[in-house]
Amino acid sequence: MGASALGNIQTSWSLLKRKDIRRYRRFMVDAGILQVAWLDLTGNMRMTRTRALDISEGGISLELPEAAMRMSMLRFQSSRFNLRGAGAVRHCRRVGTKYVVGVEFTEGLRWRAPQGEVREPVPLGVSGTA
Repeated sequence: MGASALGNIQTSWSLLKRKDIRRYRRFMVDAGILQVAWLDLTGNMRMTRTRALDISEGGISLELPEAAMRMSMLRFQSSRFNLRGAGAVRHCRRVGTKYVVGVEFTEGLRWRAPQGEVREPVPLGVSGTA
């Protein structure tokens, strides 16, 4: 009984650790290429064209070739999607040879999620930004 009970506790703890605490639903993005400017870990400005991985009403996840300084400002734009904005780097983690950066929108920027049933990935420009 002790080992079985312990197994259930570990499973429950594992589930608690993985609980999604995000405020907004994320949507996978299709063909979301952006021009991005950010500060690297030494404080130098970097620029690149890269892809968006997912987007929510409160932020966007991007793939970068170099790490971004946490809590620094990042700017992005896409003429194709008539999109321009800024955000604060909330997290940055290495995945293979790239870095996945989570950005929280700033300056009142919000992305409007599509209404109703949604098929993912969504085009980056769907519903636009406000």
